[in-house]
Amino acid sequence: MNDLSKYNNKLIYKKNKLFLEDVSLNTITKKFDTPIFCYSSTQISNKFNLFRSSFKKIKPLICYAMKANFNSHIIKILAKLGSGVDVVSKGELEKCLINGVEANKVVFSGVGKTEKEIEFALKKKIKQINVESLEELEEIEEICKRLVTKINICLRVNPDVNANTHEKITTGRLEDKFGIPNDKIQRIFEKYNGNKFIKITGLSIHIGSQIESLDPFKNAFTKIRKQILDLKKKGFKILTLDLGGGIGIKYNKDSKIIDIKMYAKLIEKLFSDLGAEVILEPGRYIVGTSGIILTRVIRVKKGTNKNFLIVDAGMNNLLRPALYGAIHNICPVKLKDDKKRISYDVVGPICESSDIFIKDIKLPEVLKDDLIAICSTGAYSSCMASDYNLRPKASEIFVKKNKFIISNN
Repeated sequence: MNDLSKYNNKLIYKKNKLFLEDVSLNTITKKFDTPIFCYSSTQISNKFNLFRSSFKKIKPLICYAMKANFNSHIIKILAKLGSGVDVVSKGELEKCLINGVEANKVVFSGVGKTEKEIEFALKKKIKQINVESLEELEEIEEICKRLVTKINICLRVNPDVNANTHEKITTGRLEDKFGIPNDKIQRIFEKYNGNKFIKITGLSIHIGSQIESLDPFKNAFTKIRKQILDLKKKGFKILTLDLGGGIGIKYNKDSKIIDIKMYAKLIEKLFSDLGAEVILEPGRYIVGTSGIILTRVIRVKKGTNKNFLIVDAGMNNLLRPALYGAIHNICPVKLKDDKKRISYDVVGPICESSDIFIKDIKLPEVLKDDLIAICSTGAYSSCMASDYNLRPKASEIFVKKNKFIISNN
């Protein structure tokens, strides 16, 4: 429990007090009410730089998957580092442009783009739209005709690959709603070859999230490589290859982590000889371990067979445990000398039985008003928050070295 570096190497105990970078978490709770999202700005930058530097033979365009966390401060950090953005809505597109992302580094993904969203993207002259169906492509063509404009398109392929991740975040099987089946891709290339309004520049793929092994990536990427070679034999040019994201992070002691350098080597082995621009869309990998939730114990409830730690954070702040059965590492903000461990269920205040963060976690005795930290909440946490039970959304605090700022937008 004391070694938190595998979750966030900027999260460390100093004299039994928990620090994020050089800021004591107790200091933050003196200025802001709990629950609080706290992020290491340095961790975000470091993860982006590590990802980028892992590639030696190619220089991919990294488009941060903004759905993971759309806080403006994060977008500004990444934009300054040269990142592009992968968006899935008009709102995300507007926000990333306002916060310094260049339009020619924006990719618009998603299975349900509306006509208004497509029109807005065309007017902003973004890099490309990743199309999920022939029907969507036909709608884009009609809008382009009306606006007298042309757009770069990548066809999102459904490779029928199981990512071996949670059922609710796998996206690359034929029964999933995403992408175009392999056997329809060539016909779409043929239909739109030489089109005045639609320029199909390549292929896109994304098979799921929180993937903990290279094998699903290898299976999907091998299929895509074969498809590219087949299309090239037919005379079609493949200028762009969007390989998506999906790399898992450390949530708990059982989480397996992919070696990012091996991931980069796999991509370079399969695609560096094809002459196509490679786009990658990491989201969770960049921001996931940067964040924690600081929450205060409301009371300790002793049940017949269990001890409940009732905390002021709930599923309205962190939905992943209720939605996916996710388990996040939890640790006390102040270490105690007591070697005795007590088993607790850590639960929130929401009026739902699913408002449970973890069951049967063994911690030193925890008392009313003690603070605990829920780790690896930088992705798919604040962005999925709600005001259910009319509980206010938590503040978002960004730490850099010995200073911190609030950024709630």
